[in-house]
Amino acid sequence: MDCNVSETAKRLFIHRNTLLYRLDKLKQEAGLDVRSFNDAILVRLLMLLYKVTKRK
Repeated sequence: MDCNVSETAKRLFIHRNTLLYRLDKLKQEAGLDVRSFNDAILVRLLMLLYKVTKRK
């Protein structure tokens, strides 16, 4: 959703604050802040790789 928190929360059917909490938790645990472009791209690639390797 082009890094739009409100639209992303609507699409996930969760409250905006819940999404912000989960993003903060991801930043704390993984050290990646998906609100920055580079980290968002890295997380997206990691998710795609996980999907591909999980199928086998």
